[in-house]
Amino acid sequence: MMFPPSLSEQVKVRAFRAHNGELGILPSDTGAFLQACRLDKVRVLGWELWIVDHQCNFADKPIPRMGSWCGLVPVPDDNVPGVFTGDGDVDETERQVASIDFETEVAEAWRPYLRLNFTLGD
Repeated sequence: MMFPPSLSEQVKVRAFRAHNGELGILPSDTGAFLQACRLDKVRVLGWELWIVDHQCNFADKPIPRMGSWCGLVPVPDDNVPGVFTGDGDVDETERQVASIDFETEVAEAWRPYLRLNFTLGD
């Protein structure tokens, strides 16, 4: 399952859709996504933060590429990118994502490209 059935069309329209159908949800839509999971009784198993429309570049910053995503997130004042992931049920996922301060933990230029991808159970 790529997303809960009751997820609003507005959230899906704003989301990034990977080639395999997975969604990258805007951080501001995380609450709506997780609430739809609760309503539909969809199990949340984990999550990861993506930079969308870029591919990984292990030597430098992500390279622009429409339709691609990258799990290496540039962070302020460091040449080593961050990897933001977590696991747990919907409540734990909500706590973990809420604990991220995107303003201080992600380099400013990359914030518009941030999306959250959720791993869901059947």
